[in-house]
Amino acid sequence: MRQPSVISRRVAAATVTLVLAAGAAACGPEDSKGGDSGSGAEGKPQKGGTLTVLNSNAQQDFDPARLYTSGGGNIPSLVFRTLTTRNREDGAEGAQVVPDLATDLGKPNADATVWTYTLKEGLKYEDGTAITSADIKYGIERSFAPELSGGAPYLRDWLIGGADYQGPYKDKKGLDSIEVPDDRTIVFRLNKPEGEFPYLATQTQTTPVPKAKDTGTKYEEHPVSSGPYKVVTNENDGERLVLERNPHWSVTTDEERKAYP
Repeated sequence: MRQPSVISRRVAAATVTLVLAAGAAACGPEDSKGGDSGSGAEGKPQKGGTLTVLNSNAQQDFDPARLYTSGGGNIPSLVFRTLTTRNREDGAEGAQVVPDLATDLGKPNADATVWTYTLKEGLKYEDGTAITSADIKYGIERSFAPELSGGAPYLRDWLIGGADYQGPYKDKKGLDSIEVPDDRTIVFRLNKPEGEFPYLATQTQTTPVPKAKDTGTKYEEHPVSSGPYKVVTNENDGERLVLERNPHWSVTTDEERKAYP
């Protein structure tokens, strides 16, 4: 399966400061005194501290519905998990798609117009509640709302009925082409064969959003975390984030991310 040219990674954020609160950590040398100046890779993780990340463009939003990036985006992926994601490796291996919330890259029907995903067991939000397939369906549906525009358009283009759907705030019935037969299964029905759907599933629009916690256009102020860190404060739409460890994230369900002590 080749990587589609239309589903490209967009680098989000210019200068993003992550102040890692108590329970998080910044990596650095164990001893900053003289001697061998070596790389920070030899140091041990230190609790607390400030990590400043410099990227090429300004962060404009921190709502998964409005982000135009894949699950491999460096800052959003600390908080948001997606059905699939980018491999956390350098070079060509970093372009590979791997499972994230899902157990695999999805199972297509014979003509790739229907894709079925099964969620891993034990997935939890920052408050300890279970992540379900209905949350992923809702997270995708809210990305269709006009007031949450700005994200990638591919789900709207590919899903049956997507072109006319206006999101759950106006149409509470939901999008029929996304089915959730049980808490761990989600099925997508497409308007044409798409062998590259696993790449689309890396987009942050597949981030789970619990309906009861959705605050509409204010959701980005405190989105509910499914990743290793949770948002404490968010200034200027993600330009400066204060994060702390999500105690309910588990490395047993996530082979791609790290969360330091």
